[in-house]
Formats: sequence, C-alpha cells, structure tokens
Amino acid sequence: MKKCVPREYKIHRHCFTNSYGVIEPLLTEFPNLYVGFTALITYQKATEARDALRRIPLNRIVLETDAPYFLPRQVSKAVCQFSHPGMGIHTLQELSLLKGETLDKVLSTIRRNTTQLYGI
Repeated sequence: MKKCVPREYKIHRHCFTNSYGVIEPLLTEFPNLYVGFTALITYQKATEARDALRRIPLNRIVLETDAPYFLPRQVSKAVCQFSHPGMGIHTLQELSLLKGETLDKVLSTIRRNTTQLYGI
C-alpha cells in the first residue's frame, strides 16, 4: 500500500478479523485509516480481533454489520439467521465493554469517525 496509496488517503480496512500486529504498521503509516469491526468481536473465541480492538485507538475504529454474516452471539438463530444493520447495537455494546468506555462516548466517537471517513 505504501507504494500505491497516498499517505493522506481516507482508508476503511473493512471487516478486520486479524491480529494487532497486522494492522499496526498501517495505522502508523496512514493517519486517515479506520479499522472496521463486526459482530465477530461479540464472540470470546475471536481473541485476535478482540485484542486488536482493545489496542487500536477508539478514534480509528468504525463499526460494521457485514450483513448477512457475523450474527452477534446475543442473537439466537431461532430469532434471526442473518445479521442486519439493526443488530449493530450488539457490536457497539461489546466495543464499549472491551474499551472500558461508556456507550455514549463510544457511539459519539464512532459517529464522528464515520463522518470523517465518509462525510456523512
């Protein structure tokens, strides 16, 4: 990416499921790179993604549903078999817990990040 993408470009690293070591060099090199997390973080077994989320600054994170994939663990497949944007609250709550921040702070920061990234 360093050879092809200007340093100041706005970048959304979609559906991050890897370790912090994978994303850290990109966060350092690209100051407008945001890392997207899905409801995968609601699963205890997603240790790498959950650890990465804890280590990435909140002001560099955006939330995703990646619908119809990544059904939050809190939602029974008997209730719904597919993820949709209305389930984003589960990811937001888990992010808040993992970061040790209030829902209000996390939501306002995520909204600001989304606005900075996409202009919406």
